Amino acid sequence: MATVDVAVPSSVSPQHAWELASNLHRFDEWMTIFGEWRSPVPLVIREGTQVSSLIKVKGFRNTIHWNVTNYDAPRKIELKGRGRGGIGIGITMRVQDEHPGSCFRLRADISGGLMNGPVGKFVARVLEGEVQKSVENLAALS
Repeated sequence: MATVDVAVPSSVSPQHAWELASNLHRFDEWMTIFGEWRSPVPLVIREGTQVSSLIKVKGFRNTIHWNVTNYDAPRKIELKGRGRGGIGIGITMRVQDEHPGSCFRLRADISGGLMNGPVGKFVARVLEGEVQKSVENLAALS
């Protein structure tokens, strides 16, 4: 399994940070590996919500079928997904209050298929940079 954990401070209020981080309709504005939604995205997100998206990493594309497994507004949203080749992805986005601003923290766990060996370590290195850039993009939104 490959794990990436990135935290980036932001000057936006925790409430505004949560609105940005939990808005699935805005993922294309900040998440660098996001391709597009492959299913309708509901306006209201809660535990049990299911959506599908295309992700792109270094020319590899995979459709991931996501399930929201934890939704604790305004602090945390957790999604678990499955894709072709037995790939499993878990994403946890946390918004931490760092008065007067906030901190975005994203943890991604990737497992299954080829991810459990040397390929997984390579993908983790690539993803670390992508996740860092994505969280920086998110923190820069206003």
